[in-house]
Amino acid sequence: MQAVALPTMESELRALAWATLLTPACAVYARFTARCLRPGIPRLAALLPTFPVFVYMPCMFSSLHLRLFSTFFHTWLATNKLVLLALDLGPLHPRLPLLPFVLCAGLPIKVRLRQSQQQPTKNQPPSSSSPPPPGAEFLRPCARSVLLLSCLTVAYPYTGWLPLYALHYLYCIQIFLTLDLVFSCVMLVSAALMGGESLERQFNTPLAVTSLNGFWGRQWNLMAVDLLRESAYEPVRARWGRDVGVLAAFLMSGLLHELLYWYLTLQQPRGEMLLFFMFHAAFQIAERWARAAGLWRPPKAVAYLLVTAFMVVTIPEMFFGPFVRAGTDVRLKEETMAMVELIWGARKYLLRPFRVASS
Repeated sequence: MQAVALPTMESELRALAWATLLTPACAVYARFTARCLRPGIPRLAALLPTFPVFVYMPCMFSSLHLRLFSTFFHTWLATNKLVLLALDLGPLHPRLPLLPFVLCAGLPIKVRLRQSQQQPTKNQPPSSSSPPPPGAEFLRPCARSVLLLSCLTVAYPYTGWLPLYALHYLYCIQIFLTLDLVFSCVMLVSAALMGGESLERQFNTPLAVTSLNGFWGRQWNLMAVDLLRESAYEPVRARWGRDVGVLAAFLMSGLLHELLYWYLTLQQPRGEMLLFFMFHAAFQIAERWARAAGLWRPPKAVAYLLVTAFMVVTIPEMFFGPFVRAGTDVRLKEETMAMVELIWGARKYLLRPFRVASS
């Protein structure tokens, strides 16, 4: 089976340049098309030429990290947003200004309503304090993720004695920190470019999980949750009920993760991602039934231990297993360590303008 080629600086910079050109071009075309055509089949047919571009874009990258983010940003989010745009749904709208439209189309961001646009209530007088600078709320998660990822990179060579489930839990933490770092950096730049627009965070303390419904619905990857809710859950729920809507959303998520598996390994998926998400969907529905019947009301600390144990038991074999067997985890760790070493090795050049003596 063909493997993903090893990345070089030249190949990745070239792929980044193409992605930086193609994504805004497709977004501008989509906005122009949406302003000219009514929602429905005409608008969807006009947007169809952009879909192959976003589907192919991850294949331009050899770095597994960049493939992963391109799959999520372009093949998953951008395509989903454009399909919803064709139906006059989702976060994109033809009346959005050009720059916010382009950024929202190609990046995992969601614009939050400004405080100045909200009607003040009688019990809440307008605040006289000046708002924080654009993106200030994303600086702390950036610094935290960099620090903790560096600690993980240093610790990985000494984790050979850990049991497999503990090592996979470290993988979960690495995935969260990496996604939070990239998303926070994206939002930091986007907020600055859009002149102070308030953006919603994409994670809400996902490691402090006390409920499967809370984790998948209100804590983890909220941009993907919003799109799955509009594209799968809401239409199915309106016709067949809430539980079938949940199954539809998890089914779509499982299929998208099967696609992610193919992009990262170039191997034929075997349905393990789909099985993992459908398994969690069934337990999420069962948890809600038990809570409604009064059978599931444990203390918060007990709920945290039980749900975390459920995650630790199901994630290693069902989610990480296929990637581990394909050697993807080793490749991702090598790329992470190489990036940290590159940044650490470049520190003397970054500090040179400040005339800081090298030790």
